[in-house]
Amino acid sequence: FSIANASITEGTGSNSTLSFTVTLSAPAKDPVSVQFATADGSATAPADYLAASGTLTFAGGQTSQTIAVTVIGDNLVEPDENLQVNLSNPQGGSIATGGATGTIVNDDSASLSIDDVTQFEGLASRGAGALTPFVFTISSSNPSAAAMTVNYQTADGTATAPTDYVASSGTVTIPPGATSATLVISVIPDTMVEPDETFGVNLSAAVGASLADAQGLGTILGDDQPNPVPVNDPRALLLLIALMLSLAGLSLARRR
Repeated sequence: FSIANASITEGTGSNSTLSFTVTLSAPAKDPVSVQFATADGSATAPADYLAASGTLTFAGGQTSQTIAVTVIGDNLVEPDENLQVNLSNPQGGSIATGGATGTIVNDDSASLSIDDVTQFEGLASRGAGALTPFVFTISSSNPSAAAMTVNYQTADGTATAPTDYVASSGTVTIPPGATSATLVISVIPDTMVEPDETFGVNLSAAVGASLADAQGLGTILGDDQPNPVPVNDPRALLLLIALMLSLAGLSLARRR
């Protein structure tokens, strides 16, 4: 008996079958048999495949049979994985090649995107050093078995650092199995009446993923209002006019 290696693309959203072929070196006159069992490699059951075991029986003259192992499809970005199928306890023959490797080929990938954030600047009256956090989310299209990293750097738009926000750069890590992570850019509140302003957050040098949307836009909404121009109460104005006329009349009466 001999068993051959096999491979299959993992697939996403449905299971697939990894087929191992077991052959006889020559046909036998009477039925012969051999037992088989799967064993974990870098692929583990039941997460990556369904463990299987049993007995293959070859009828007289038959020289080939197939062992079917169910592979679990998922969207996890991971290296190619492998499992083993081992033959044992031959009846009516001997084992020439007793083990085979099954390779599950990864077909998943991940791409990163950063969102836009729009919110009010915040009030300077909250006190000195009271910054407004703009929280940007970096999302992955698929989870990964390994950590994904990406660099970020802020960029001036109509908002400029360090007047309107605190310039920042660094690296964001999305942990294994996760699909998002956040970074915070601090906006500096003031009392200046001004239009809405924008700045950018640019992604680069992604590891473990590609970049789908590499720029997030931060929009700082102005929330300061000009001081109101006093408007006289019409009733008070009428009273003032009446008082002025009264004083004028009194002045004329004294002159006479």
